[in-house]
Amino acid sequence: MSRILLLFLPLLLFADNQAKLIYIKQENLNQNNQIYIGQTIAIKYNILVLDDSSISSIGFLDTPNSNTTLRNPDSSWSELSDGSLENTYFFKINNSKFSIPKIEVIANNKISEEKETSMEISGNAISLSNNHPLYSGVTATRLSIDHYSVKFYDQNSNIVVFNINADYSNLEDFKLYQALEQGFERKNIGINQSSGIYYAIIPNSSRDIEFEYFNLETQSYRKISIRNAINKEQISVNKDINPVNKALIFQNITIFVFLLLFMGIWFIKKIPLKIRIIFIMIIITILLYLLFSLNFKKEVIIVNNGYITILPTHNSTIIEQVTANTNAEIINSYGDYYKIITNDGKIGWIHKTNIKNK
Repeated sequence: MSRILLLFLPLLLFADNQAKLIYIKQENLNQNNQIYIGQTIAIKYNILVLDDSSISSIGFLDTPNSNTTLRNPDSSWSELSDGSLENTYFFKINNSKFSIPKIEVIANNKISEEKETSMEISGNAISLSNNHPLYSGVTATRLSIDHYSVKFYDQNSNIVVFNINADYSNLEDFKLYQALEQGFERKNIGINQSSGIYYAIIPNSSRDIEFEYFNLETQSYRKISIRNAINKEQISVNKDINPVNKALIFQNITIFVFLLLFMGIWFIKKIPLKIRIIFIMIIITILLYLLFSLNFKKEVIIVNNGYITILPTHNSTIIEQVTANTNAEIINSYGDYYKIITNDGKIGWIHKTNIKNK
């Protein structure tokens, strides 16, 4: 207890003559004096209550205009060896003027109940977009693109998909200024590390796809650029947005196995000729079905207000909402979704209820 009393000594010295039950200490762990919009800052809290009292609740007070987001609201308090409680909360700064919500502690003993709130923390954050049109809206200690793929989307644009990773960032705010449509298909947003599969539809008139992020360690902008060029030799992450139809693959493998089996039976001379002819007919039938399934295409109409999405899931990012009946061709299927290509070359997934036979 002696160490924790020393920790809270400044608070105890300035306390009222009447002994308090609760003492709160808070520390801003941000290493730099400057704070930026989008940055996450860490505030460490220590709580001390007198030996004859106990804590009944700890929580943040509602602050409607704080312009911050608490990123780890479920973080648990740790009890130190000297009996004090410690926790570190992370707050994302959303605006140039911000304040950290006050934390309220309620404790009681056999005689009375007491409430204590932490001191107000407020400040001004710097906007990083001024005079930087390439700024992606992200602050991070590190950001990288691991793999990317550029594919044809339509006559005027390409679709780029890449794996993006960042440390101590607001990766969820990532935006490309060149993009006609953009978003994350899968993202894992954490405090220390964040990642996601990002897609964007980019005009093919742009030679490069480029953006900047702000590096918090070097306190400077970092520029990243990739070529907006279709290249079959690129390492593709399209397997993540174009799932393999495993059922169709298994079906075709099964057909090939039976095909080889029947062909082997044909060459067994002990089997009567009539039976072997029947097997040949079966083989021809299977072969015709196989060729049909491998080259399955069907022309359909996408109904008005139908949604074309990147993934065959109900919550996938929408590429386009069809505003009039549109001709398309089915090139694959996955569950309740069809993979289609429109007459103008757009490729995506659409739910079966949003199409009708031509």
